[in-house]
Amino acid sequence: MARSKPSETPLMRQYLQIKEAYPDAILFFRLGDFYEMFFEDAVLAANKLDLTLTSRDKGRDDGVPMAGVPHHAARGYIAKLTELGHKVVLCEQTEDPKKAKGLVKREVVRVITPGIVLDDEVLDPKVGRYVAAIARAGDRFGLAYLDASTGEFCATEIVGLDALAGELARVDPREILCEDPEVRARHPGCVYSPFTPVDDDAVAAELERALSDDLRGLGLADRPLAAQAAATALAYARDTQPAGALPLARLHVYEPADTVVLDEAAVANLELCATLIGGKKDGSLLGVLDCTRTAPGGRLLRRWLLYPLTDIAHIRRRHDAVEFLVERASLRDALRRDLGHVADLERLAGRVSLHAATPRDLGLLRDSLERLPQLVARIRSASDRALGAPDLLAAVDDDALLAPLAELATELGRALVDRPPARASDGGFIRDGYCAVVDENRRLATGGKDAILAIEARERERTGIPSLKVKYNKVFGYYIEVTRAHLDKVPGDYVRKQTVATGERYVTEELAGLEAKIVAAQDTLLAREQELFAALCERVRAHTAALVEAGRRVATVDVCAALAEVAHTGGYVRPEVDDGDVIDIVDGRHPVVERTVPAGQFVPNDCRLDTATDQILVVTGPNMAGKSTFMRQVAQIVLLAQIGSFVPARSARIGIVDRIFTRVGAADNLARGESTFMVEMRETAAILAGATRRSLVVLDEVGRGTSTFDGVSIAWAVTEYLHDAIGARTLFATHYHELCALAQARPRVRNVSVAVREHAGEIVFLRRVVEGGANRSYGIDVARLAGLPRPVVSRARQILGELEGARSLGAGAQLDLFAAAQAPPPPAEPPVDPLRERLAALDPNAMTPVEALVALAELVALARSA
Repeated sequence: MARSKPSETPLMRQYLQIKEAYPDAILFFRLGDFYEMFFEDAVLAANKLDLTLTSRDKGRDDGVPMAGVPHHAARGYIAKLTELGHKVVLCEQTEDPKKAKGLVKREVVRVITPGIVLDDEVLDPKVGRYVAAIARAGDRFGLAYLDASTGEFCATEIVGLDALAGELARVDPREILCEDPEVRARHPGCVYSPFTPVDDDAVAAELERALSDDLRGLGLADRPLAAQAAATALAYARDTQPAGALPLARLHVYEPADTVVLDEAAVANLELCATLIGGKKDGSLLGVLDCTRTAPGGRLLRRWLLYPLTDIAHIRRRHDAVEFLVERASLRDALRRDLGHVADLERLAGRVSLHAATPRDLGLLRDSLERLPQLVARIRSASDRALGAPDLLAAVDDDALLAPLAELATELGRALVDRPPARASDGGFIRDGYCAVVDENRRLATGGKDAILAIEARERERTGIPSLKVKYNKVFGYYIEVTRAHLDKVPGDYVRKQTVATGERYVTEELAGLEAKIVAAQDTLLAREQELFAALCERVRAHTAALVEAGRRVATVDVCAALAEVAHTGGYVRPEVDDGDVIDIVDGRHPVVERTVPAGQFVPNDCRLDTATDQILVVTGPNMAGKSTFMRQVAQIVLLAQIGSFVPARSARIGIVDRIFTRVGAADNLARGESTFMVEMRETAAILAGATRRSLVVLDEVGRGTSTFDGVSIAWAVTEYLHDAIGARTLFATHYHELCALAQARPRVRNVSVAVREHAGEIVFLRRVVEGGANRSYGIDVARLAGLPRPVVSRARQILGELEGARSLGAGAQLDLFAAAQAPPPPAEPPVDPLRERLAALDPNAMTPVEALVALAELVALARSA
């Protein structure tokens, strides 16, 4: 009879049937204590995870490729695959193999994707894990993003690829559902997943079913693209959780323009959440601010930082809460101690909702809920002594929300032991006295083990065999083991079961009967604990929305307490925020840089920007003097003020900013085939297209990516446009000293510079911003400080002198930098008047303003040198 192919066995047919539904994922197929992968999945996993690739039928040419991982170690392997951009499908055995008749039933219980992860050992506690969906119609985009671990669900509509890029930079999704090639080309580093968009006719039904509201109630009636994206993200996420429901409480539909708009360049250049080099949190603005004590607090602070407010009343409410806690150090310390014992209510609720919770999760939930009354009592007590806590803090004191959760905490406290195990299959997590069935069978199982020990002692005495032992294994259960030296003492009522190298193994009728009782009791105990665990999870599931809401309110208290702690330790002050056009910062400090220098050594600086008088500051000074630090600190102080934080300054008045734009540094974008200069011009064009009179614009060295005259011309024209056409408050750092003339050409332009002192041939950076433009660039001095060899520095000074001399002779003069030092002088020429010759060559009617200013500077230099 011919042997069937390995791929045609019942097990492989079961595997292939399940795999057919998930062709783009790696199927982890449970076989006993292992997850096995077959065919192309096995080959891929063996390569990516460094596993041994074997075969299900090693003796055949058509054997099925196979690779596996132990089920208890699967989390790490799954995490590595998802970080590499792969999907993983978990297929579990859904019946006891001992009771199965024929092939064990198996079902997919979860799909893990780069954007949908529930494992708390993989998730960053203080960063949301988002899957995003994008819908497009022309130049308009719908964007929706969802965090399956918390139920956070947001949607918006955006116009333009640049605006979409900015929003994606703020959301930072791990996975994007989008087939649009233009979007994919713009964001090549993202993970894009195959998906099936929800049909237009089914969008409303999809959202209404999940959120129990129609499109108008959700705020999507006039946002069809946002609705399309939201329905697609929802359907995709729901399909990954066949065993549970997503913990969705609501859909937040928002307008990006309702908060300060930050494009991708601003998020990166201001190092809001990650450093430019290395992409690390430590060294970023978030790294300075984040002393939150809870995971939801960390996530909320990150969101506040990326979405600063423009509503003055809302900003002041946050300032009120921070000030309340700054002034009450003992209350702040106590709250922060309490918050340190509150687990991640949002993600715990999500894990329960998605049937991924463990007894330990329920224990953490219980412990956290038991802490909330004390947290509330502290705020309530402080409010009694004052005029009342600010509403952001008082919101956590809500009996309608907390009373049902207190009852849930009581129930979990009655049901669970103090330290529940990590797995429900381990048992032992139901507290004594909670369930009579558990108590009875636990006594039988524990008492049975005591009886086993009693039998062992009695049989040693009865037989006279001192080495007699009662042992247990999964094959025989309980048995009596006698060594070879004492086999002659074995009683006749012992029934031999097995011969081993050291002796014989036996059973007795009494031992077999007791074993049956113990096993039955253990099985009944474990089954009952599983039933009770399922019932407790269902009880928690009924409170999902309340748990998520409580988590959000606790997170708000945590963020306010963290900002108050930073303000207290850093010497920050409450800024005055209004709807005026003035930014006036006295003794402002860079919140990150001041942490990196010894205490008291950071040099603070003032900054005043006023659309009526001081709209544009042209900042000059040498490299390393602190121009970029000064400009970034102004932008960060404005941003801190508008998230509701205190700011590092002696005082600050902030007229509301609607957008913050930055053009700082540049690098080639090889993925788009763009040069440094093209990147620079693209970013500058986006600023000029998007900035308003309310915006804050930070420009650093615009025009340096091309020739000097082209660069000066571009920088001049950009500044004029910001002054004449837009009116935005602007900081413009430059090495083009010609731009200082703008202060005479335009009424709202002012020159400032970073002071440098020269002493005994050395330069000292004072880090102080002073009135007026810099008279030198000090580039060669900086090069010397950087370690350029002395001959190179000397030659550079010589070349600089020759270049300045050539410039003073006019554009027609030629300079041979490589002429031999000892070359004979040329024949004497008849004397000429260079000034007259230069003037005669000029055509004022054909000159641009920039060319006229350059020529004027040359003529002045020529006249002074005569």
